[in-house]
Amino acid sequence: MSGYPKILEAIKAVRAQMRWKPNSAVRHLRKRKRRGHLPSTATLEDYERIILTVLQDKSAQVYRYWYNRVPYVTVVATVHTQQWLVMFTYDGVLESAFVVENPERYLSKPGFEWIGSLGEVDNEP
Repeated sequence: MSGYPKILEAIKAVRAQMRWKPNSAVRHLRKRKRRGHLPSTATLEDYERIILTVLQDKSAQVYRYWYNRVPYVTVVATVHTQQWLVMFTYDGVLESAFVVENPERYLSKPGFEWIGSLGEVDNEP
């Protein structure tokens, strides 16, 4: 499981501080509400609590996602019976977090590379 220190650093950075691209946090929150992923009363704090829950679940699955030759860290875990996907840059800036209806199909798309469980990645020397 060695060889992924940048992924672990990015995960730790997001755990320590939720940083979104400028003006995107509220836009993502609204979109999650519209799609029924979050209740209409959910706050940004509620949304970020789900993200943190995903990033603390040792059984969560970690992927590297490539888009236009740029790698993103992607972590997927179950929260309240739903599969949540959290994606962020290697610099620890959140890209998105959403419910994945069919994770097996979604994560088999080109660009996704399975790394291992979060517990394995977290225990790197």
